[in-house]
Amino acid sequence: MNEAQQAEGMGTPPKPRRSGSERRKKGRIVPFRVSADEYAELDALAEREGLSIGSYVRSRLFTTPSTSPPTRAIRRPVVEVELLRSYLNELHKIGSNINQTARRVNMGDTPLAADIQTTYAACREVARRVADLLTKNGGSR
Repeated sequence: MNEAQQAEGMGTPPKPRRSGSERRKKGRIVPFRVSADEYAELDALAEREGLSIGSYVRSRLFTTPSTSPPTRAIRRPVVEVELLRSYLNELHKIGSNINQTARRVNMGDTPLAADIQTTYAACREVARRVADLLTKNGGSR
């Protein structure tokens, strides 16, 4: 369609854009109640498979290929909370060291290069450990 046809209103109109929810194939929600113990068991089973609870339930209900439409499993990242908490504490300490160094510079004192290098090395070490943790758990660098 050329510009003249567009100006006269001729030709095929552009397709309306559909939102993500209109493209979604799974449009029905099936709520059901479970006890706290059942939920904990269901959550643990889904976690072990690396799936969301909904994907896990679908994988168990629809076992034959004819009734089981392909589902995109949402992988759950494994989070090691205690390890991340300790890294965060180390970063707070490093931040404190950087503030003390900046205060010394603002007062006219020149900090030793070794102090700056030690703080920088500590920062790089924490960043390396976080990157290793993310790589180990399926993240990307």
